Amino acid sequence: YFKRINLSMTGPAATVVSPPVEWAQRRDKIFLTINVRECPKDYSLKIEPTKISFTGNNAEKNKKFVLNLDLYGEVLCEEYKKLSSDRSIQLCLTRKEEGSYWPRLLESKTRMHFLKTDFNRWKDEDETDEEDETANWESMMSNMNIGGTEESDEEEQDSDDDELPGLEDDEEIDKLE
Repeated sequence: YFKRINLSMTGPAATVVSPPVEWAQRRDKIFLTINVRECPKDYSLKIEPTKISFTGNNAEKNKKFVLNLDLYGEVLCEEYKKLSSDRSIQLCLTRKEEGSYWPRLLESKTRMHFLKTDFNRWKDEDETDEEDETANWESMMSNMNIGGTEESDEEEQDSDDDELPGLEDDEEIDKLE
């Protein structure tokens, strides 16, 4: 009456997680930081012109990190720099076309909960290097005409330059002396 059933227990299945990602950009570069504190060095990272894929397991093998990013624009997949540590994998990707900033990292406009702006690396599009800032500052100052040179030949009379009339009380004080 009883049938014998063989059940083999392999343990709980690994939880699939998207690792937190921070990003910043320049006119010619994209910076990505994949935060995988528990992921040892045995991971897979694939960089394609419009896609970045990452998979890896934590040391206990109960958490699997999976990341697939479809990029807004193209990057040069053969020209990138990578720095990996026990806490994160940092990537510096070269954009295929240098120019104006991407409006977002991903092709999709959908907000991803794991994707955040890296404000430590972020530089606004209108920010420039220090040398350029100095030149811009000098240009701005000369355009604002700070330094006192007037461009018109006519000198305007200012009412503040006229002599002030004496006060009545001052005349009376002079008589007392």
